[in-house]
Amino acid sequence: MENSDEFHEKQRLKMRIGVLEESMKSCELESKAGRETVLRLEAELDQERRKAARSNAALESLKLELDGLAMGRRSVEAENQAWSERLEASRRVIEAARRESCCLEKQVEEFQKKSHASEGKLQVFLEKLATVLKGRPEDAIPPTETDVVNKVDNICNKVVSAMETRLCRVSEELKVQTELQRSTLQRALLAEQQVQDLRERLHRVETELLTADKLIDEQGHNKQHYEEFLEQLSEAMKLENIAVDLGIDMRLNLILSRAEQLVKQEAAALMESKSLAYSLQRKVKSQKDQLDSKGLHIQILRKKVSQLDEENRTRSAVEREDACAEARRLQKKLVHLQGELKATKLTNSELKAQLSHNNELKVKVMEQSQTMQEKKQKLAQLVDGKVKAEKKLCTVSLHLQSPERRTRDDQKTTHHARIEPGSAV
Repeated sequence: MENSDEFHEKQRLKMRIGVLEESMKSCELESKAGRETVLRLEAELDQERRKAARSNAALESLKLELDGLAMGRRSVEAENQAWSERLEASRRVIEAARRESCCLEKQVEEFQKKSHASEGKLQVFLEKLATVLKGRPEDAIPPTETDVVNKVDNICNKVVSAMETRLCRVSEELKVQTELQRSTLQRALLAEQQVQDLRERLHRVETELLTADKLIDEQGHNKQHYEEFLEQLSEAMKLENIAVDLGIDMRLNLILSRAEQLVKQEAAALMESKSLAYSLQRKVKSQKDQLDSKGLHIQILRKKVSQLDEENRTRSAVEREDACAEARRLQKKLVHLQGELKATKLTNSELKAQLSHNNELKVKVMEQSQTMQEKKQKLAQLVDGKVKAEKKLCTVSLHLQSPERRTRDDQKTTHHARIEPGSAV
């Protein structure tokens, strides 16, 4: 009986040893899985490095695009310079119109002076004619009365004929002078009316220039606010080093592409975080199952150790020493398993911390998506404001072109007016 009990006890111990060896194998498998995870992480690190190299290549392509955008910006600046030169040319045309109005005023004054001088000459001529009609040079008195009468008749006839011829010539000259005076008066009135029209047009052009300057200042102010908002938006999107030398349109396209890229990255990060959270949850569940199985196994081992202790008390000293040695070995094994249990608990706590970090990342991704939507709305509003400002500029340019055409027409009319007096003289 004692031999059979010892045999059964040895069989039990062998079975326990087999169970412990299986637990050791499971621990080795877990360590192998940890090595595989390390290798997988190294592979992922290589993939990240490749992605970094791809991003560097994309950055080089973006630099090339940035150079092209800088060329576009230079062309836009040249176009703005051309518009400013056109504005300066319109101002010069207005200044020339002013000078021409001054010249017309001077011509009107000269015409008035000439009309006054012609009136003075006419008055002098009338006075001379009156003196000629009144006075007569004294001739020698003839000796006879008939000769005197004949001489007087001849003188009277000559004087009458001379007077008639002078009256005809004077009347013709008076007609010519009156017609010249009328034409000069009409030209003076026309010139005064043209000067008044030019003054009114000049006043209108000056008011339109003032409104255009105000609109340009307002547009510059709005453009400054718009550029500040774009700079803030580019800083928020980490584009301040890329979008420095770009134009407004290209910066808008770049910000939109960056926003789409960030949305895609956030969606990819969200999917990765979800997959990582799912894998971490599975790992936590498996760790919990392993902890439960190990806890049951430890309880079984403790019961077995207590049973062995009780059985060893009834046995002989040799069997007690063997059982004590086996108990010590099992105790060491138990300590080792407890250490593994602590390590698994630590890994479980780390996995829980990673899970909470993933939840925080989800919240941050949601907040960033909301801010991106708000920024897109603001960007759309700014684009609408820009379109309105461009429409205003088009209307102002049309208004500026219409005064230029008017001044050209006025110049043509004044040129024709100058030609007509020269032909009349």
